[in-house]
Amino acid sequence: MPKKILFVEDDEGFFNIFSVPLKMKGYDVVHVPDGSAAVEKVITEKPDLVLLDIVLPGMSGLDILKELREREETSVVKIIMLTNFGNDDNVAKAMDYGSDDYLMKYNIVPSELPDKIASLLGEDAEFGVKMMES
Repeated sequence: MPKKILFVEDDEGFFNIFSVPLKMKGYDVVHVPDGSAAVEKVITEKPDLVLLDIVLPGMSGLDILKELREREETSVVKIIMLTNFGNDDNVAKAMDYGSDDYLMKYNIVPSELPDKIASLLGEDAEFGVKMMES
């Protein structure tokens, strides 16, 4: 069964550019363009990982992150902040709130994203399978 990625991003073009390599690696990608719908979508979709922008309509990514970490049913889902806003305050808040990683959109090539996700999920990036623990 493919791993599910919930991609919370209001920029359709950016979503399309970054979701193609994820789909090519076999991930099931679900798109949420509005921050206010993100928390409920995480609860209903039960993704393996959330890619979360900071600036969103309805609710900021940092507020979403904080709420997901405070809820028992979503507290352990892997979350990567994927944004253009990398000032020290945003990075510090995201890490304090429990983000698993913080990536700048302009510093990552779309084809590199599946490998970062596979690593965070403990999968072999080349084959999308769970790595054996020694």
